[in-house]
Amino acid sequence: MTKHAVFSFSLLLIFLFRCCTTAGAQAPDITKILEKPGRFTILLRLLKSTGIVSQLNGELQKSNTGFTLFAPPDKAFSDLRSGSINSLSDLQKVQLIQFHILATYVTMPNFQTLGNPVPTQAGDTSAGAFPLNVISSGNKVQISTGVVNATVGSVVYSDNDLVVYQVDKVLLPLAIFSDYEPDSVPLAESNPPVSAKVDKSAGVVSLPMHGMPVFLGIAVNIAALAL
Repeated sequence: MTKHAVFSFSLLLIFLFRCCTTAGAQAPDITKILEKPGRFTILLRLLKSTGIVSQLNGELQKSNTGFTLFAPPDKAFSDLRSGSINSLSDLQKVQLIQFHILATYVTMPNFQTLGNPVPTQAGDTSAGAFPLNVISSGNKVQISTGVVNATVGSVVYSDNDLVVYQVDKVLLPLAIFSDYEPDSVPLAESNPPVSAKVDKSAGVVSLPMHGMPVFLGIAVNIAALAL
């Protein structure tokens, strides 16, 4: 084999290696992630009908901080008061789903480094709006919205760009569900918010907010949800 042929073959190997590396580094697909366990059909339907799943998949392609998604299973939706979801406006459905998304990758140990209220993709964290308070003790992480107290459960999916945690309740924000009967013991009151601490080993200091726009013109058709 001539030197020219060897050189050409080497270039071909480098090209193939780069192609394989690029293909392997593709961003995760939220739809496939939630379809696989088979218990997130209602959440996935809402993600699709509000257009957020397409938005989030697009953001994952260019995000430097990643995302955290809290995923309530179908049982959590079925436990809601009848009509709780179908009675919402299109905008409120978008905000509800955005309330389950943090614009950074948060590992289980890093929940204790977050300062309350924790900003979500829904926006305003002031009282009566979209405050999300996280209470972390050891391996136990709980979330208070002012309406419900939820427990963070198992990791559904995790890579360097996205982590999906199952939660036992739908996270109902005050701005939308102010008339909903709240849980009896608000976690935020029993354990007051603390300032964010820096965990240099994990690199999470504060939560950015990616500007996920709210599309009021999105056609939302969730009448089929029996809630």
